[in-house]
Amino acid sequence: MSIYFDNAASSPVDPRVARAMYEWQLTHPGNPSSIHQYGQKGRIKAENVRDRIAEMLHCRSKEIIFTSGGTEANNLAIRGILAGARRAGKTHILISATEHPSVYETVRMLARTGFTSELLPPAPEPELLRNLLRSDTALVSVMMVNNETGIIHPVQELAAICHEKNIPFHCDAVQAFAKMDMDMRNFKADLVSFSAHKIHGPKGIGGLFVREGTALEKITFGGGQEANRRPGTENLCGIVGLGMALEQFGSAQAQWQIMQKIQKRFEEGIQSIMPESFIIGAGAERSPYISNVAFPGIDNQSLLLNLDMHGLAASVGSACSSGSIRPSRVISAMGFDAAIVNAAVRFSFGRFTTTDEIDAGLKIIESVIKQMHTR
Repeated sequence: MSIYFDNAASSPVDPRVARAMYEWQLTHPGNPSSIHQYGQKGRIKAENVRDRIAEMLHCRSKEIIFTSGGTEANNLAIRGILAGARRAGKTHILISATEHPSVYETVRMLARTGFTSELLPPAPEPELLRNLLRSDTALVSVMMVNNETGIIHPVQELAAICHEKNIPFHCDAVQAFAKMDMDMRNFKADLVSFSAHKIHGPKGIGGLFVREGTALEKITFGGGQEANRRPGTENLCGIVGLGMALEQFGSAQAQWQIMQKIQKRFEEGIQSIMPESFIIGAGAERSPYISNVAFPGIDNQSLLLNLDMHGLAASVGSACSSGSIRPSRVISAMGFDAAIVNAAVRFSFGRFTTTDEIDAGLKIIESVIKQMHTR
């Protein structure tokens, strides 16, 4: 039996999504920028999906830009805001220490070009942020749900503080999109990134919410697509898949409650197998879609490889390191020592995860840990 517990990296595509994309590719050849009927059918489809996303986020359709995924959306948000900020003499950037590499590495690159970056602690408190804001602060970026630990950050409060100070706030919501209710009328973020392949949609499609009035400049050049902010022919097949994934995902609240039961069953099972194990971030508010478990005394790389040989897929850290296994920068930033960092494994679940899979996965984990202890 194959067990897939790596949904935070990429979730299995819903068969209905795959069928919708396949059928669209076969029957709709048009470029959505073309004026003939083939192109206009594509344009209408793209706008229908844009409208669906806007309805879910309680925002205007024109505030949604399609991108190739979360990484491009994060780059567009950060670099697009800072292009104009530099000319205004604002060069100070604040991000949390546990951001996704597409935020963290982008800011590191910008710090080499004259910007000043400062790291907020892993669990940024609103008042701390208020005290760190400066007259030259150009952008604050804090993710909604951490992709490695599932910890939920107080982004509503952080965004509200930035809104008061007229400082742009960006939120990487890739692990929260469609899983948590987001109402952009109350959430004062100026930019919010999202992606399809964490919700059983296709890889290679995502987007960026850009609040009306936000001074975002494009970072690539060519055509005038996506309100002249993201040139290039739209990935219409991906957009179709994103729309179908949203249609099939259902109620965020109802699915959240189901996943809480899944996560509870898994974590209680792990602690029964190995009482000295512990959940990273157990005392914090967390997403039920992610459980990061430290197995003291067990090397996480060896554990991952052994689990894989027994048919169970999990991961260490972010899935954005070209297949490499590296110590988690996120867990290190949380203050854990190397022994814990090198013993932590991320298990992540999705809408198709069942209790039978949880029970079967726990048996595999128990068997592998026993084998590793006897070597």
